[in-house]
Amino acid sequence: MQKIENLTAAVFPYAVRNGVVVVDFFTRCDGKCFHQKKVIESMLNKDSFPESVRITKIDIDEAPVIAAKFEIDAVPTLLVFENGCEVCRITGVINETDLLNALPQNQS
Repeated sequence: MQKIENLTAAVFPYAVRNGVVVVDFFTRCDGKCFHQKKVIESMLNKDSFPESVRITKIDIDEAPVIAAKFEIDAVPTLLVFENGCEVCRITGVINETDLLNALPQNQS
């Protein structure tokens, strides 16, 4: 089972640079963010989730510069990066099926 990797502002640029990386922008005090975390954790426990995709998260309260750079104005927001480029953005809670469909085709 994969784990969700916590990111800081310092490591963010390096973390999304290679491969497919999903970044969950969240805050600790938001109930929707907690629900999104549970959906992602459940998805990671399934064989259908591609092992090559890394799941990460970053607290916008601890990394406001990164949140501003990517214009995160609502949480939860998921960004999907492929080799450093943003390829998908989803604002609000998303279910497992929609998240799998948001991944680049060769990953799902």
